[in-house]
Amino acid sequence: MQAIVHASINDSGLTQAGRLKISRASSQMPVLGRIRERFALGRPLKGLKIVLALPLEAATACLGKTLQAGGAELVITSGSPHSNDDEISAALAADGVTVISPQSDSEPESAKARLISAIETGPHLFVDDCGELVGTIQSERPDLLAGIRGGVTRTRASLQHLTRLEKEQRLPFPMIVLDDVPGMETFDRRCETVPSVWDDMLRTTDFAAAGKTVVVAGYGRRGKAIAIQARALGAHIVVAETDPLKAVEAFMDGCQVMRLQEAALIGDLLITATGALDTIGGKHYFLMKDGVLLCQTGPSNGEINTNELADIAVSYGIVRENLERYELIDGRSIYFYDARLPVHGTSADDECAEMTDMRLALLALSLQYMNEHYDRLGNEVLKAPYTLDEEIAVLKLQSLGANIDEAADR
Repeated sequence: MQAIVHASINDSGLTQAGRLKISRASSQMPVLGRIRERFALGRPLKGLKIVLALPLEAATACLGKTLQAGGAELVITSGSPHSNDDEISAALAADGVTVISPQSDSEPESAKARLISAIETGPHLFVDDCGELVGTIQSERPDLLAGIRGGVTRTRASLQHLTRLEKEQRLPFPMIVLDDVPGMETFDRRCETVPSVWDDMLRTTDFAAAGKTVVVAGYGRRGKAIAIQARALGAHIVVAETDPLKAVEAFMDGCQVMRLQEAALIGDLLITATGALDTIGGKHYFLMKDGVLLCQTGPSNGEINTNELADIAVSYGIVRENLERYELIDGRSIYFYDARLPVHGTSADDECAEMTDMRLALLALSLQYMNEHYDRLGNEVLKAPYTLDEEIAVLKLQSLGANIDEAADR
């Protein structure tokens, strides 16, 4: 199955609608806007080709406009038709961006075809949302490795994969990972990701957390924030972890801690926040309550193995958009959000532009940093420099009209 590559899309209606969406999002992203102005003056990315493997939505388009202002030639692809806005695609294509869009489905071979098409444009830098580009380049087009200076990714799942490649000395270029950056925790996790998860859940399922048992698999930053908000809604919290230190932290925070197979017996809602494949699978389903709700919040699909759930189900139905029902042979029902996408951001048209402002601004500065320092960096996994995170915070404060004191010299 081939990807569709749009150098231009001749649909003035789509293009105009997309431009209106991008303009609206841009007005809500003051930090990225200031970086765009700076890039337009200095052109720090002139002559570079950059691939973005990100959801094709308005906020991503604003990042693309910023990189274009810096002089970059841009290629954008998304992993799924459900994270692809045709109006945004048309507007970007009309403005000179190569858009590699899904045809009609999200089959693995189709997603891989899109990644390969993006890689074959010969990028110097890339942003990879799911941690799949590095492996695809190595397996499908190793001849292009020499021209790639480095990349940026933002997810825990990517961090695990890239760290393994680094330990095996198979990482072909430097990679900056934004997952552990302080600003990503304080603003992105707390103010954007987790509220979006609960907003989506409440609107889509009518789930009432009060008095229910909510099982959170994974007590990292995202899982902890999910647990805190669930408790605020009146839920009893159970945490399942593989890391003993995080498990102790959960216990000290007042959560009940147990193995996931034990928790599956009592959970009314099971939420995964691990970034790891098959966190919930076949060994758990027959243990679950009738009517249990499953939700994955990680950066990529596969935390909950729905193929194994489908294999044991005797019937399947779509209750409403993004909510699926599987009936088991004993009559019990298991409910699950659309298996093609993580729950985060699925019910809304796309992610709130204002809440993604700092994250995408950091992506832009990280790409600039990589281009300026790649020849002095080793083939290793790196955190974004603190100076970049601090710079983003300063720009955010300026956009809010807030001022802070300078630290006294001692």
